[in-house]
Amino acid sequence: MRRSARADERGMSLIEVLIALTILAFALLGLMPLFASAVKTTASANQLSNANTLAREKLEELSGYPRNDPRISEGAHANDLPSGYNPSSGAVCGPAPYQTCPTLGTNGWYVYPYTRSYTVQQFNALITPVPAAPTYTVKLVTVTVSPTQGPFPGLRQTTQSLFLRSPNV
Repeated sequence: MRRSARADERGMSLIEVLIALTILAFALLGLMPLFASAVKTTASANQLSNANTLAREKLEELSGYPRNDPRISEGAHANDLPSGYNPSSGAVCGPAPYQTCPTLGTNGWYVYPYTRSYTVQQFNALITPVPAAPTYTVKLVTVTVSPTQGPFPGLRQTTQSLFLRSPNV
């Protein structure tokens, strides 16, 4: 008995391999939008995390000032930017000696991608004074940070608040 040459062959034919690759390609094409949305979501979460950090940083800075400091006076304080900000180019200077910021993109410059503003409101009757204790003035400081660049500029804004208390003397 002779065996045919085809019966001894093992493996896959070229057509079977091409069909398998075509099925795999269609499956991967279906998954591509998921990867793109994951990248956008990650960038957005990073942006919101940075905005929260900037808001918390400003609240901590303001809470350390003396209570009669003009930086925590009542009213709105628009677009509070970091020191070294150059409004004509929209950039922040790098470390010294590059404080003059000659050209965007050199010497450690970067465009500041957030706007940060805060408001201060005063509440005089928020706390009922205890007899023989000093009365206190309470100020509500609200910081708002909004991104100006990135995947969703202006959409992922954060607002944080803090009460500052000082004795009336």
